Amino acid sequence: MLLFITAPGHTYTVKSLVERAFGAEVPTCQVTTYDDLLHSPNTLRATHIFTDFERLYDWELVLASDLYWSIRYAGLPCLNNPAKAMCRYELLRNLHAAGINPFTVYRADDQPQPVKFPVFLRYEAGHNSASSLIANQDNLDLSLRKMRDGGVPLRGVIVVEYASEAIAPGVWQKYGTFRIGDAILVDHGAWEDNWQVRYGKYELTTEERCEQERAAVVSNRFADVLQPVFQLAGIEWGRADHATFNGREIVYEVNTNPNIGPLQPQQFPVRNETLLFGRQRMAKQLWRIDYGDGASVPFRPSDRLVQHRRRGRPSVRP
Repeated sequence: MLLFITAPGHTYTVKSLVERAFGAEVPTCQVTTYDDLLHSPNTLRATHIFTDFERLYDWELVLASDLYWSIRYAGLPCLNNPAKAMCRYELLRNLHAAGINPFTVYRADDQPQPVKFPVFLRYEAGHNSASSLIANQDNLDLSLRKMRDGGVPLRGVIVVEYASEAIAPGVWQKYGTFRIGDAILVDHGAWEDNWQVRYGKYELTTEERCEQERAAVVSNRFADVLQPVFQLAGIEWGRADHATFNGREIVYEVNTNPNIGPLQPQQFPVRNETLLFGRQRMAKQLWRIDYGDGASVPFRPSDRLVQHRRRGRPSVRP
């Protein structure tokens, strides 16, 4: 069994696995939240997959780390150590320092003075769209001042140096590549008409691009490039979003709780084949990390977890 642990309200990301709508046969999967597991005396005999660190408050992340070790000490396998897995800001700073990414990030509340422009703003913990591009230091200072004056705190906002290039006039592309245990698996591409590529646009999907996607997925083209990224990030379960820039592969984020929806029919048969191939290959790796029969297992909580339980569940998350 595989047990995914997410932030409250975000269990939908693995619904296709839990409901066996993944597109390939997978082990039994269940999902719970940190709120539930932090207050439970027992867990399940399963591989525990810790996710969603960006969405946890600082104090929750400390408790999640205690939970990780409590479950490990109970003899159960775990992926993603909360104390070691890097979130967006730390990861991007380290990828730049390691020479993997040519761009870096800054905290908006630290009087940022980027080396390269343009830049854009986004929330460190969010998965929503970023701001439009900001051309220079004066405009950045003005944008941040307007945010404060408009009642928006800068804490949690990051400034990111822009690094993206179109693959054709008005078309941008990115790839999604998973790490599952010790395997790196290229999963899919996406194309959009702006540099903020997220879900992909139907009208930009061409047969030629689908053939190129198939070649990248089947050959697992980016596995060797992304292996050191996941290692540096300390992430054993997650999806890297990456693209080619100036002839090199760069990484925009590693999402520990990516939304894995059911397969949808595609307009070109070759893409149906590619996505199915990716799911079948992922399923094989899920079976490799499968553990246990799902029976109830007690675990010994840390002193911090005991104190947290004594305080009881907050009626509203702060």
